[in-house]
Amino acid sequence: MVQHPEHDAVSGEVRSWYTASTPAIGLSVVATSYGFLGSSDRAELKRLVLTEEAPARVAACLDDAARYYRTPTFEVWVDDRVRADRLTPALSSAGMEPVADTVVLALVGPVRADPRAEGLVIEEVSDSEQLREWATIKIQGFSDVGERPDPNRLRMELAQRQAEWPVSRYLLARLHGEGVAILGHYTGRDQMVFNLATRLPFRHRGIAQSMLALWSEESEEDGEQPVRSHLINCDDGGPADALYHRLGFTDEVYWHRRFVPTGR
Repeated sequence: MVQHPEHDAVSGEVRSWYTASTPAIGLSVVATSYGFLGSSDRAELKRLVLTEEAPARVAACLDDAARYYRTPTFEVWVDDRVRADRLTPALSSAGMEPVADTVVLALVGPVRADPRAEGLVIEEVSDSEQLREWATIKIQGFSDVGERPDPNRLRMELAQRQAEWPVSRYLLARLHGEGVAILGHYTGRDQMVFNLATRLPFRHRGIAQSMLALWSEESEEDGEQPVRSHLINCDDGGPADALYHRLGFTDEVYWHRRFVPTGR
């Protein structure tokens, strides 16, 4: 597996996004003996990055986190594969079920994309009306439906995107004038795509590949700061994982297993 030339530094930086406070987006993180308690004053977020090694201690850790959050409804991340396998039975017994394994991949070399589709235009979202269109297409793309999204779901998505706008850019792709796909990425020295979706009728035309290629080509510098890495996250071992490897995202720099309360 080909690694990014600054693999260790990039890996450490990505992990810090979830284990350190980011005031610009209202993210607060408190370090404890068993992990990192994250919350946001701008969006729905209660997340424990659990670093406890002993399965017998898991229930007590969750109880302490519930007292901190004043609710048992929060998510848990375990960001080490061996620890995750060891703690999963204890977390399940304590009422937390695993719902996703997520991997962050770093681009090594240029994006190996197919030629851009004729009539495809990619623009940056710059106002609230465009952001609403972006959020609508994102929900449609991830849910594989063509209907307008539920108003409450759209409201939550817009709140999240507005909260992260200070550290993010949102790209919108139009094919012959119609909005068909979206890309969202964090800015800074290490830039990560956190959302990439294409509406169902417009898939398999290389649109997402074109958006990734444009993003990586145009973000060589962030202000006066050179971009060190281009990153993307996806389900570990899923179809997107295989596609991103083929496009050049070959280096795993971060991984986590996400747990939520059973039945939620």
